[in-house]
Amino acid sequence: MTRPVELHIDQNVGAAYIQINDNPVARTVEVSEDVLVDLDAMDMVVGVEILSLTAEIPIGQLVRDHHIQSDAVSQLQKVRPSVASFFAAFTSSGGSAANVVVASGAQTQPC
Repeated sequence: MTRPVELHIDQNVGAAYIQINDNPVARTVEVSEDVLVDLDAMDMVVGVEILSLTAEIPIGQLVRDHHIQSDAVSQLQKVRPSVASFFAAFTSSGGSAANVVVASGAQTQPC
């Protein structure tokens, strides 16, 4: 299994970054108006930038159009349909699969 996916949420700007791995970013591809994907030199997904916390994460499109490890896909599916809905469920239940880092004074929490 790869390292756990990390979800970084910046509540001040209403955006999030889902970090899949630590590879250097070679290029960024716009998937939708609110979703950008960072790719490494081998076109593996490094991370997904969510510019609106209510934007849907297009997992099917990521799998279809880019290289992404299957265990990372499993972890991303837990964040669906959006970061906002995941975070609301996470804060009310304690969560269970990645790391959540929330900017603006909140602490890092496992999910």
